[in-house]
Amino acid sequence: MKYSLLLLCLLTFVSVSLAQEGEFEQWKIKRTAELTGEDGWLNLVGLIWMEAHSPYLEEVNASSLGFAEKSGSATLGKFYFGKDSVWFEPTELALQKKSNSPQSKRMLVYPIPYGSGGVYFKNWKWSIIQRGGKYALRLRDLNHPNLKNFTPTPTFDYNSTYRFAAKLEPKFNQRIEIPNVLGQLITWKVVGVLQFEREGQKFELLVLDELGKLFVIFSDGTSALQTYPTGRYLYVNPPDAKGMTTLDFNYAYNPPCAYTEFATCPIPPKSNRLPIEILAGEKIPEGHE
Repeated sequence: MKYSLLLLCLLTFVSVSLAQEGEFEQWKIKRTAELTGEDGWLNLVGLIWMEAHSPYLEEVNASSLGFAEKSGSATLGKFYFGKDSVWFEPTELALQKKSNSPQSKRMLVYPIPYGSGGVYFKNWKWSIIQRGGKYALRLRDLNHPNLKNFTPTPTFDYNSTYRFAAKLEPKFNQRIEIPNVLGQLITWKVVGVLQFEREGQKFELLVLDELGKLFVIFSDGTSALQTYPTGRYLYVNPPDAKGMTTLDFNYAYNPPCAYTEFATCPIPPKSNRLPIEILAGEKIPEGHE
């Protein structure tokens, strides 16, 4: 009876481990699909800051777009700036979608859900972001050579010892300013603090609100050695009624800046710079300098 119970426990452990590893493998496949997708980070070719006095978007040459104060023969459309919004009115040259029908109506281009919109012209697609109170046009080349040459991001093997039970201590009506790689201060809503233990040592991580999801920006002892220098990101599942959730560092992933110079990645707040090594999740991408 005793040995049967031990065998049952062992089989259960093996079954759970295999399930976790299977989910992890699927996550890696999904990550590659996200990076190489139309709204991924590999096809970015520009981040062009916008000014209200130059609202006309035009084709500068075969490899770039730019802004002008007046409309011309190469104008793709005009931007209209509201208090908290940006609208775009395309000319017959630009298409809102990949179709043969030109879009003549003015359309909202900011704010819109990530990946839900964009304007197309030839092999380009662009969308609008806001950082530090300024708007910028994020330009993509849908035929970018990076898409064909991409090697899936290396990761540590799945390690269940980096999967922790964590308690979320909620924070209400709190915000924090976090700098990004451009030096801009971005205001984030604070959700709370995650508390977890590793080998008897207690740690805390500040949790932010990222489009309604629990989001952690952190660095650790592997940063700049095995993992991306400025840290990694991690989503966390909502807590249960007792405030408990799972903090699984195996799903820590690289910021967009690991793949492109045209991203505006936030860096970890001081409270989230862990003094230990997290040997889990994504490593530095191949070819990153």
